[in-house]
Amino acid sequence: MTARALARALAFYGLTVTADGTGVGCTAPPPAGLGAAARVLSTGLLAVLTARRWFGCRRATGAVEVLSPDGRVPSGVTLLAVEGGRVWDRIPAAARTDLSHLFSTPPPTRRPPPRRPDHPRPDLTTAGRADPRPAGFPW
Repeated sequence: MTARALARALAFYGLTVTADGTGVGCTAPPPAGLGAAARVLSTGLLAVLTARRWFGCRRATGAVEVLSPDGRVPSGVTLLAVEGGRVWDRIPAAARTDLSHLFSTPPPTRRPPPRRPDHPRPDLTTAGRADPRPAGFPW
């Protein structure tokens, strides 16, 4: 679900979503499934209602990117903010699993094929000798 789709879903249930510049509010509590999504996408809703840009910050790099209210939250983004806002909203870690429909799936990682040696590796522990100790070492 995207921020714009969430705004349409809330309107479908007859809820009026208002923006006061710093946050969003509803005329009544949203249905259970939409309430959790609204808490995560509150900055996206604010961006839709005020026609401001929506930003996401990647955890791994700290890079800030402009998000589209018509798209899901990209993988790797952990902080959300709206243009002109003073704070960043942290995405709860549990939201990635509990509300997975709000997030884009990460691109599949390509694993290298398993390494097959061209020849068997020698056993370096004994090197063909019965006694594993180095030759000539006095123990």
